[in-house]
Amino acid sequence: MELRETWAPCATAGHLSPPARRDRTRGPVDSPGLRLRATFSAIVLVAACGGRDAGSGTGAWQFNVDTIRSEIDGSVRQTSWLRAVGKEGPEDAARADAVILSFDCFRGNTSSTIMTDQALRQGSVETRLKVDADPPRRIPGFAGTTTSAGQVVLTIPQDSMLAILSGHQRAVIEYADGAGSSRTIAEFPVAGLEKYRGPFLAACAKRGRDDG
Repeated sequence: MELRETWAPCATAGHLSPPARRDRTRGPVDSPGLRLRATFSAIVLVAACGGRDAGSGTGAWQFNVDTIRSEIDGSVRQTSWLRAVGKEGPEDAARADAVILSFDCFRGNTSSTIMTDQALRQGSVETRLKVDADPPRRIPGFAGTTTSAGQVVLTIPQDSMLAILSGHQRAVIEYADGAGSSRTIAEFPVAGLEKYRGPFLAACAKRGRDDG
């Protein structure tokens, strides 16, 4: 499983420095730049970069189709993403830290990812997802840390994950890092997903045809 670097939100918006990461067992992890709030800022900035932000100021979801510049090779490409911003915390504490549930597609690839400013040890994980009053279900994933964020990539088809969340109000995801430590509970408001699900999947399908 490959973890992907975070992309800067379009060629005209400039470079977003990687966020500093936190490790609950060792305290803050030194690295240049900002914390995960840089990614939240990117969600706000995309409207000024010529992207289509269907969710600005409306509900929990942010949907964008945009031109972006890779932090790796500087190339400019098209991408689509759909994101919900939530709160997370250790299983025995209040949920006070920001976290993102991000659905992305670019260059024919799709991903469903929890993005956190924790430093996560790499390895396979099993998350526990509960939506509203439905029974919890287990979803496999892969955890790790890039230069920009800790990530848990959910290894479930993207359209299947979106289908599970559609029509619900709240999703709670329990996850750990690849070592089975640093257990975290993340909560996301997911109401209104059905409004963006179709347009997002259509944009992803178009990106795949264009990149193919």
